[in-house]
Amino acid sequence: ELYVTTNIIYSTKQVEVTSCEGYCNTFSMFSMESSTVQHSCSCCQEVSTSKKDVEMVCSDGSKFNYSYTYIEKCGCLDTECTVKETSPGLKKQRRRR
Repeated sequence: ELYVTTNIIYSTKQVEVTSCEGYCNTFSMFSMESSTVQHSCSCCQEVSTSKKDVEMVCSDGSKFNYSYTYIEKCGCLDTECTVKETSPGLKKQRRRR
């Protein structure tokens, strides 16, 4: 069975769609003290958000309010590192002396 609708819904004003992206200090390094590879993982993500409302209008004239999340601030937050096998094209080595 198919459900067909001809109702088109749109906002009554322009809405800014926010996102977070950027480089955060993430690395893997061999530790001589522990004889293991130490990992530090950090992810660029939202630090603070707010709820905003926008009025939506349907093609049949009906209206309703829609609540969405607006990103106020982004930052680098620590995350848990998981070890996965990397493909040969993603390996990068840097030697330290």
